[in-house]
Amino acid sequence: MITTSPRAARAVPVARAVVGTWQRRTALAVVLGVVVGTTAAGGLAQHVAADAGPVRAAAGEPVPTGPFDLTVRSWSVTDDVQVSALEDAGADAWLLVVVGALDTDRESRRLGDAAVTLPAELPGGLALAGEAEPDRPEATLLVRDASPFPVLQPGLPEDVALLWHVTVEDQAAAADAPATAAEPLTVTLPTFRYRDMTIGGGRRWAETGEVVLVDVPPGDVPPSIVDPPEDEVGW
Repeated sequence: MITTSPRAARAVPVARAVVGTWQRRTALAVVLGVVVGTTAAGGLAQHVAADAGPVRAAAGEPVPTGPFDLTVRSWSVTDDVQVSALEDAGADAWLLVVVGALDTDRESRRLGDAAVTLPAELPGGLALAGEAEPDRPEATLLVRDASPFPVLQPGLPEDVALLWHVTVEDQAAAADAPATAAEPLTVTLPTFRYRDMTIGGGRRWAETGEVVLVDVPPGDVPPSIVDPPEDEVGW
């Protein structure tokens, strides 16, 4: 009489065939090792980084961007800085972002124009004036002494003010421009990598395409960069 073997009994020859030789046992151990190692390293986990969006940092937190560590401190609106430049541009005020900058490179360098990018929509009824671009400030001032386009030294932290021309859509608020900085401003910090260039040769800091977002609180305009009062001349 023919009988059917239990499932466990039928599985024994299969298992023996798999591990019956040292070659098969070695191959099986290698495969299991790769799977376990890959799983432990997250290789088989679902990648969600792309869906998570850009990295975010808190205001006052140093952000390594490549050639600089940038600490975004505050933003404000003022018409008391480089007043003549405002008049020439037909702007109502400056939008000013103060950052702490530490040159981590081995060479002295200026803070690049693309170090900080403004959002597409500004708060408080503000708008970029004229040909101003969100990733290109019109002026850069060293907060310590208001010197323009400062060259920063390696390892020496400095506060730098980045300024953009803006208009105030609510003309009633234009007379009191600093009051418009009453909410956080989300700025973007591009990151850079020192790399070989395929065109033209040489090496330079190039954008990686990755950015860090920072919600910047409103703050005061540094007094050191405010225009001094005009002297009244008596006739």
